[in-house]
Amino acid sequence: RFGHCEAQLHCPPFTDAHEARARKVADLLRQFGLWDDREFVTVEIDAQTFVVVDVGMRMLTPRELFNAQGFPPDYVIEGVWRQDGDDWTFTEFPKTTQVRCVGNSVCPPVAEALARANAAYLMELEDVA
Repeated sequence: RFGHCEAQLHCPPFTDAHEARARKVADLLRQFGLWDDREFVTVEIDAQTFVVVDVGMRMLTPRELFNAQGFPPDYVIEGVWRQDGDDWTFTEFPKTTQVRCVGNSVCPPVAEALARANAAYLMELEDVA
């Protein structure tokens, strides 16, 4: 069954207790040229002004990183299959190894674009053959 659900959130009022955190957010964004000289970072939603007192971030997962680099969704990043005689075993890569691998990778779309730009004549020869 499906049902309609609506939530109404209540934002606590901005008080003196929030000022120090709000200034840190403004300083952080100013450091990277993303905010002007106003004291606090504000956003307006439905004609109501809010002060930003925290910037929440999370690290991307290895799969999200590989997707961002342009690798196909079925590209194997979780580990490697190894053969020992007639037996095959799967060795799983830890998350740190997966992240390191994407950090050293070349974006497939960029590599393809460079190859097409620099060796287009080879593709033409292949089409003729």
